[in-house]
Amino acid sequence: MKYAKPYLLFTVLVWLPWGLMCVFDITVIADIIGVSGMTPSGNSDLRAMYGGVQTAVGLIAALALYDTRFFPNLLFTLAFVGTCLALSRTYGLFVDDSSTAYTWGVLAYEYFAGISSMIWLRVLRPLPK
Repeated sequence: MKYAKPYLLFTVLVWLPWGLMCVFDITVIADIIGVSGMTPSGNSDLRAMYGGVQTAVGLIAALALYDTRFFPNLLFTLAFVGTCLALSRTYGLFVDDSSTAYTWGVLAYEYFAGISSMIWLRVLRPLPK
């Protein structure tokens, strides 16, 4: 568990600032990755899906940093969210030809988040024999 605190801090620093930026300034999303809403409802959806979801993951990580009883909850969240994001982005990489530095960087982190959280879960709760 000695590596839990740095892992949690890193997770907070990755998810929470980006999530908050996307909630309060969606032009950041357009500037960095070229995604923008075409209607007010589209803008609200960007705030929710980019900002809200990522802020939530960052807050779960912050809670686990404060109280490690919540560490498995974060790991479970990252296992699903990280892996689903990575697999979806990998699919998009091929069908959309979206090979950019941003795509590769985020893809690497998403695989890291998904795989590392599954390893942590396995270490914390070995499978029954």
